[in-house]
Amino acid sequence: MPSNKKSKSKKKLAAMNAAATAPETTSSGGASPDPPVAPPPGDRAAFDAPAPRDVPADATAKKSVTETAPKATTPMKAPVAPEDVAPAISSTRATSDERAVPAEDAVSSSAECSKQEATAEEGTISVSANKRGVAFFDLDHTVIDTNSSWHWVQHEMHAGRVGAHMILTAIYWFARYAAGFGAGAERAGAEAAELYAGTLATDLEAEVNVFFDKHMRHRQRPGCEAAIEKHSLEGTRCLICTTSWQHPARAAAKLFGLETAEDDVISSVMEIDETTGCLTGKIETVAYGDGKYEVTKKWCDRNGVDLKDCVFYTDSMSDVLLMEHVGTPVAVNPDARLRARAKERGWQIVDWGVAEARARKPRYSYGCLNFGGSHVGPG
Repeated sequence: MPSNKKSKSKKKLAAMNAAATAPETTSSGGASPDPPVAPPPGDRAAFDAPAPRDVPADATAKKSVTETAPKATTPMKAPVAPEDVAPAISSTRATSDERAVPAEDAVSSSAECSKQEATAEEGTISVSANKRGVAFFDLDHTVIDTNSSWHWVQHEMHAGRVGAHMILTAIYWFARYAAGFGAGAERAGAEAAELYAGTLATDLEAEVNVFFDKHMRHRQRPGCEAAIEKHSLEGTRCLICTTSWQHPARAAAKLFGLETAEDDVISSVMEIDETTGCLTGKIETVAYGDGKYEVTKKWCDRNGVDLKDCVFYTDSMSDVLLMEHVGTPVAVNPDARLRARAKERGWQIVDWGVAEARARKPRYSYGCLNFGGSHVGPG
């Protein structure tokens, strides 16, 4: 028996040595360069241990890089403490409270919107409801395609209330105004105002209304009508802003769809004696040149309007100061000087055309001067 056991042990050891000495396949598919050395027969622990292998240099380098690179780990969420949750809940509630609209405020807001819509339908938008400013319109050669004052002079001449001196003065100043050189015209206006001293203001206003309805209604520029309609649909207030006296200014505002309230008509003002209701023959306010800017600025200050939110339409260089202060200056069929300034400043220049219908009235004669009605003259 002992002999058989030794024989079996030797055969087993030989088989194991043969297996150990056989070429081994590496992970890369090549043979191991150096076979492992078999341990002594008596060293069972060493025999059972895996044989050491030589690893190529590049494999070692890759393994080193892999082992040294930090592993991506998902950070553990820290436990949320109750005291940390409370502020978040409080903040969320505060945000919700800010967004929430109390029922009474919602009703009030709805009522205010309805009130504004109703006001817009009536054609009068308050400044608080309309943040887009105001559209100001010059009258002569802007809203209408002529000079209403020139036609009024002819009207007064036909009635026998104007003499030759006033006619010549009017021709001189109207010609200068049409060329954009109207500085000093307020003196002619003051002289003309003296003619109406002692006249009831209501009588003059009634006569002017009839005059405008008869002679100026058909003289509105087509482009002006479209502009007023557009501004009105947008909810923008439309005001007359003219050098003319208050009576023709109000007549034009009423005739062409602009605001007619006494405080909302920007114009020169003839002084009225409050005790008698008669004109004193003096001018209380001059809305000409720089004066037009001053009067318009005062109106804006009273009504909480910023000129930078406003648009101003005019044809005359005499209005250049106001144009420089509004947000949107528009030159309408401008005189030569204003056209040049508008191009220089980059202001919009528009052509609103002329009225399609033109009344042909009988020729007027005064001394040696002949006038061909409202279709002749500077306008």
